[in-house]
Amino acid sequence: MNREKNRNMDEGPMPHRGGKGDHLLEELAEKGMLLFVGSVNCLRHKPYRRIGALMREGRAALLCPSMSDFSSGRYLNQIVEALAELSREHGEKQFVIACGCQWVILSTDSELLKERVKREHDIDLTVFEDAHLEFGDHE
Repeated sequence: MNREKNRNMDEGPMPHRGGKGDHLLEELAEKGMLLFVGSVNCLRHKPYRRIGALMREGRAALLCPSMSDFSSGRYLNQIVEALAELSREHGEKQFVIACGCQWVILSTDSELLKERVKREHDIDLTVFEDAHLEFGDHE
């Protein structure tokens, strides 16, 4: 049995490996207000560990659609509504979406979403897909 991969919870956290994921949220939040879209369970992955601090600073927000929202496509309207509301509340026109794997699994059309929020709300949107899979702890 691989000891590193199968540690007991009472043995404490896995050793820190470092890497780009440790500072990913801060880097993304420099480009605009961060909106995380995905399951709340995704927040346990390394790149999202500092999201609470960014939320307290008013630099990040969460949108956690249900599985029925994802499967029905309602999450797309929820994203547009959330971006519009955050833009009004914070006076922000630059946003970055970091997303959980549901986004990727459903093959969400990021370009279409960017065009829609620009047209309807004059919001510039950057979408960072696959953050926790690329820079996280799924090794």
